[in-house]
Amino acid sequence: MSEQILTKSNRVNLTVPFSLIEKVDAHVEKKLEDGESRETANRSAFIMEMFKLGLRVYENKINKDASEKTLDQKLEFIAKNVLVSGFITDAIFGIQKETVDPEKVIKNETLLDPEWVKAVNERVAGKLQEYFK
Repeated sequence: MSEQILTKSNRVNLTVPFSLIEKVDAHVEKKLEDGESRETANRSAFIMEMFKLGLRVYENKINKDASEKTLDQKLEFIAKNVLVSGFITDAIFGIQKETVDPEKVIKNETLLDPEWVKAVNERVAGKLQEYFK
């Protein structure tokens, strides 16, 4: 009995909306243009491939530890540290902006002001939002 189950093909009928069929057909046509045969580049094969991919994503989502960070979270953490390090380096080494008017030059004292930390956090948040839209 178990051998019959293993060798037997399981069939499932799936109704796919026309809006998705158009997208599927576009991807199948692209595969055919890339030189794949009709055996591997057809609607059924493509939809089955997407189903397998979706199933893997779903299983990974279920099995993922709640405390585990996503790739976007890791990249955001790295970017934040790089940006903060850059601003702190500017403060420590006193890199000053060149201006025509010497009174407009940013002094080290202003960079170490408590308000400077807020300004850095705002600038970092703005940059992160720009990078991770």
